Amino acid sequence: MRRRTQLTAALALAATLAGCSKGPPAGAPMAEPHPAHGRVTFPDGSPLRGGMVSFIPVEIKTGFSVRYEGAGLVDKDGNYKIGFNGDGKGVPAGEYKVTIKPRDYMELKGSNSRGIPAKYREEATTPLTVTVNSGDNTFNFVLK
Repeated sequence: MRRRTQLTAALALAATLAGCSKGPPAGAPMAEPHPAHGRVTFPDGSPLRGGMVSFIPVEIKTGFSVRYEGAGLVDKDGNYKIGFNGDGKGVPAGEYKVTIKPRDYMELKGSNSRGIPAKYREEATTPLTVTVNSGDNTFNFVLK
């Protein structure tokens, strides 16, 4: 009986924590995603190797549906592809703040992501914004 109570408590905690993510709200109609991808380089033209690019919506609601945060890992050539939960399908049309930062774990071998300037790492300080439109979107960033 005690084991069942512990299991129930653990499942309740997991459900509560899952509700704290920045993903789309459960049951809300999600806006249609549009592909968003590009390349990240340093001023000398060398690619960012490793790290992560995140698109954070400026406004969540769009008509009767919601926009959601998307992210993508940067590969060894500086390329990224935005998606929700790693699907790479993009994000809904609209305006986004863009952050670029090192990965929290499983960084690429030989990564140079620790060289990303601090201003790009946080939503409050990043100077980067993009507008995702219907169709395919390419956004290249130079880290200055």
